[in-house]
Amino acid sequence: MRFWLILWMIVWAVAGSVAAQEVAPVVEVKSQLTFGLHAVKALQVEVGGYPLWQYVASLIWVVLAFLVAALVDLVMTRELRRLTAKTKSDLDDKLVEILHRPVKLAIFMIMLNAGIHMFTWPDWTERVLSTVFTLVMAGAVVYLAIRLVDLLLLLVERKLFAGDTQMARLMMPVISKSLKVFVLIIGALTVAQYIGVPITSVIAGPGIGGIAVALAAQNTLANLFGTITLLADRPFRVGDRVQIDNYDGLVETIGLRSTRIRTLDGYLVTLPNKIVADSSISNISMRPTIRQIFTINLTYDTTPEKMREALKTLREIICQHPMTHDCIVNWKDFGPHSLDIFVVYWAKTTDFQQFLNALEDLNLQIKQRFDASGFNFAFPTQTIQLEQVKGA
Repeated sequence: MRFWLILWMIVWAVAGSVAAQEVAPVVEVKSQLTFGLHAVKALQVEVGGYPLWQYVASLIWVVLAFLVAALVDLVMTRELRRLTAKTKSDLDDKLVEILHRPVKLAIFMIMLNAGIHMFTWPDWTERVLSTVFTLVMAGAVVYLAIRLVDLLLLLVERKLFAGDTQMARLMMPVISKSLKVFVLIIGALTVAQYIGVPITSVIAGPGIGGIAVALAAQNTLANLFGTITLLADRPFRVGDRVQIDNYDGLVETIGLRSTRIRTLDGYLVTLPNKIVADSSISNISMRPTIRQIFTINLTYDTTPEKMREALKTLREIICQHPMTHDCIVNWKDFGPHSLDIFVVYWAKTTDFQQFLNALEDLNLQIKQRFDASGFNFAFPTQTIQLEQVKGA
């Protein structure tokens, strides 16, 4: 809560600076600020058509503006740090550091801009200083916006990329540069419009070329938006085993344009992110367990008592195994050549090698116990009955 309160204070400070920028030039000061220096005879000497005391008074005003800006910055920073010390997050501390210089510069420039109208200087001087004031204030706002982008991306990285450092290293620099370039462009266009540059003609000039570039880069943009979709949904991470279309394998890299999958056969498949984002994705690594289904076929000479014993033995072996957490064992079918026992169990691991080890141990125990109990496994057989045809 305090973090967003401080963020609101930043916006308020920037808005106040911009408002002061727009209001100050129209304020008319009828009497000059002299600091009493106009009564000093030694300062009545004119230099360049203006009395010397006016130069000294202007210098005093510059020093005063610096001291006021430093004092306000000191008090504000101390109070904000006192508030942020009560929170566990370090984001508000970083926000105070970001706020430190721009606000100090804004207060200093606002006082200088006000001082322009407190002394009688040539019109061209006021125009030049007003332009400089606009550029400096715009630079401060753009600097503040860029630093806020860094802070915002730090928050995004902690929330969205927690535990996925490779994705963070891949995406954060691109997102950061894109947002900062956007901020710079908006800032430059705003300043240019303020100082009288025809923005409409500047933007419309390269419009046709921009359309041609956009058409040529549409596939690249489609893949980039596919990357953003994967980033937002996060259906898999690097190292996960996934099934995408007809490909089954481990995700090795997730790039801005494509995703690379190492298939189970060892091939490296590169899929454009547009296709990946539009495809049905099965993340095998995200399954909580591995299920195994199989059927045990016993011969038809197995008695009901032996069948009950077989079912009991299977339940003891499978359901009580340390690597299984649930199982289903039932006599299901009278098959064409066997009595079929349906078996399902779920392993307590998602590691395929561990699952295979548990499967092997279970199979060995079943074979050993069934052989010891005299159960006969059925296999496809055929009985051919020959009959003599009468009259043959």
